[in-house]
Amino acid sequence: MDSENQILGKKIVITTVVLCIFGLIMVFDASMGLIAQKYHYIGLQSLWMVLGSVGAFILYKIDYRKLKKYALLLLILVILGLLVVIVFSSKINGSQRWISLGFTSFQPSEFAKLFFIIYISAWLTKYYEKKKEIITSFSSNLKEFLIPYLLITSLIAGLIIIEKDMGTTIVVLLIALIILIINDNKKYLFYNLGIVSLFYGILGIIFILIEPYRIERILTYLHLSKTSNTNLSTGYQVHQILIAIGSGGITGVGFTQSIQKNQYLVGTTAITDSIFAVIAEELGLIGAIILIAIFLYLIYLIMKVAINTKDIFGKFLAVGIAAWIGIQTFINIAANIGIIPLTGVPLPLISYGGSSVITILAGIGIILSINRINNKYEG
Repeated sequence: MDSENQILGKKIVITTVVLCIFGLIMVFDASMGLIAQKYHYIGLQSLWMVLGSVGAFILYKIDYRKLKKYALLLLILVILGLLVVIVFSSKINGSQRWISLGFTSFQPSEFAKLFFIIYISAWLTKYYEKKKEIITSFSSNLKEFLIPYLLITSLIAGLIIIEKDMGTTIVVLLIALIILIINDNKKYLFYNLGIVSLFYGILGIIFILIEPYRIERILTYLHLSKTSNTNLSTGYQVHQILIAIGSGGITGVGFTQSIQKNQYLVGTTAITDSIFAVIAEELGLIGAIILIAIFLYLIYLIMKVAINTKDIFGKFLAVGIAAWIGIQTFINIAANIGIIPLTGVPLPLISYGGSSVITILAGIGIILSINRINNKYEG
């Protein structure tokens, strides 16, 4: 008879598979209007999902605790990858985020999310295990914990923002903040949170001010932009997304019947950052709510893994991965429905994009490994 943990693992797999299949269907649906490349995107997305699933299975079979040994190496690989993008890659739509492989390209910043979670979890675990010895005063907390923490997060965030990827930068910083909250240093928790939040706020203001287009996006969001009606502006894109979502109503216009995906959404945004708008247009409020509920259920299951495991490294990893999926889902949907300014963050397992799909599935594989090892302890 299956144990509770085995049942939990199966639920995570089933929920992930449901999201993957739905993602494939919607990528094919949303790209149907691109006649010359009708099967291009679905073919590549299927390949990414196969590769991601293989990676997830391998990580499921590996003891996740071994990742702790390679955490620094993974961080160095991320830094090198981000530097390669900054120095050698060419800009696409004003952003510098991709390394070309000839037949396709990949985004180091997507891998940065997962590798950063692994590194920060390993670093916090080391701190957690030794904190009674090294954190004996306010000054030691500052020196041994807070300054190194801010340096690590600022380094990764700084490299990503140079690539003009504000969305991923926000995701990384929020993941780090959530992992910080579950750290057991209760004595200095509110002090640390206050300093980190203030630091992130200042960093955010600097990141916005150094790029005029970010200010334009905020002005558009606040309905203060005078250029929001031009065809290629952020305002135009937001306007078309909201038309798509509004057109769907309660039950939607019908599967494959979206008008916006073929005629008004800019470029390939219908299959990437704005795929939620197509879903809401075709499947309506009901379909959108069901999709959100599935995401919430997956996050709930991952958090159950975090609660069940007694290993602090596993706990940090699981919370980090749950935060990653949750934050990215929220930012994508919130930007689509106009709650926050538009930013280029993919909807996990739904949006087209190999780097995003592979890394999210790798994260799920790590979660399944944590759950499997925890099951061994109990069995």
